[in-house]
Amino acid sequence: MNDIYLVLGGEGFIGRHIVRYLLDHGHEKVYVLDTCQRYQDPNVIHIFGDICVEEQVTAAIQQSGATCIIHTVSPLSTKNSSNPGIFYKVNVEGTKTVISAAMAAPQVRKLVYTSTAGVVFAGRPIVNGDESIPYPEKHMEAYTESKAIAEQEVLAANGRGGLRTVSIRPPGVFGPGDRETIPGAYEAFKKGVHHIQLGNNRNLFDRTYVGNIAFAHVLAAEKLDSPFVGGEAFFINNNDPVPFWDHMAAIYDIFYAVSPAHLQPPRKRTVVIPRILAFLLAYLATFVSWLLGKTESTFTPHNVTFATTTMYFSSEKAKTFLGYEPIISIDEGFRQTTAVCPSYLH
Repeated sequence: MNDIYLVLGGEGFIGRHIVRYLLDHGHEKVYVLDTCQRYQDPNVIHIFGDICVEEQVTAAIQQSGATCIIHTVSPLSTKNSSNPGIFYKVNVEGTKTVISAAMAAPQVRKLVYTSTAGVVFAGRPIVNGDESIPYPEKHMEAYTESKAIAEQEVLAANGRGGLRTVSIRPPGVFGPGDRETIPGAYEAFKKGVHHIQLGNNRNLFDRTYVGNIAFAHVLAAEKLDSPFVGGEAFFINNNDPVPFWDHMAAIYDIFYAVSPAHLQPPRKRTVVIPRILAFLLAYLATFVSWLLGKTESTFTPHNVTFATTTMYFSSEKAKTFLGYEPIISIDEGFRQTTAVCPSYLH
C-alpha cells in the first residue's frame, strides 16, 4: 500500500523538490503544510499552518490522512543568523510538536526529518566523514545546534507508539529554488566583491543537488520498516566534492553570461585573502558591527571557517541500507540550477 504523504514545509526549497519527486513518481496527490503558498498545482493540497502550533499540525494530519510525514521546515540559516531564538522555536520546539502530533495519530507510521551535515561540524576538517562522527560538544552557530537537537529528538522517537523515524543529512545543497546560495552570490556580484576569495581554495567541499536529496527522502520513507533504517541518520551527497570557491566562480560566470552589460561589474583578478588574515578581519568586522548596533553580518568567523575548511562526507551507509546513488550529477544539477539565474536579475 502506498503511503499518503504530508510534506511539512512543502513550499520551501527542499520541500518543493520532494513534492515534485512524489508527483513525478506515481503519487496522484501530495499534501503540504506551510505558512505560505508559492506554487499552484492541482495535485498538491495546500494546508495553511504552523508546525509550532500542535492543533494545526494535528488538523493537517487528520485532513490528509497521512501515513508518512516528511518534515523539512527550518528558518534560513544565513538570513536569520541575527535571531538565534527563531532556530530554537522552529527547529527544536516545532519538531517536538510534530513528533507529538505524529505519535497521537494512529495512522502515522513514518516520520522523515530533513537535517543537515552541519550537525557534526566543529570547525575542523572532515574528510570522507561517516555517521560515526559524534555531535560536537559546542556548536559553532545556533542553526546547526538547533538542527542537532531536533535530529536527536526525532531519532529518539523511533519505535515509540509504532512510529518509525529517520534523519537525512545533506551538505551544501544547491538547485533551482535555492534562496540562500544563489541570492547571496548575486548580492556579491552586484556589489562587485565577487572576486574576493577567502583561503587558498584547496579545501574540498560537498555540493549536493537538491533532486538527489528529494530522492533520498522518499527512499528513506520507503525503507523505514527496515531495522537498519529506523532511528538512523544518513549523509546524502553527490559523492563528488569540489574546491569550495570553484562552485561560486561558476555561478559568477553565469551571472556575467545572462546579465545586461550595464548591470555587470568589471571583471577583476581574484584577490585571495589568506585564511588567518580573513579570521582577523572577520573578528574586526563583527566587533565593529557590535559597536554600531548592527546585528546582521555575513562576514563572520564562522563563515570564514565554513568557506576555508575541508568538509565532505561518505554516503556509503545510505547506499548500503537505502539503495541510494545520486541520480543527477553535479554537472547536470549545475546546468539545471543556472537556468534560474536570470530570475535574480529582476
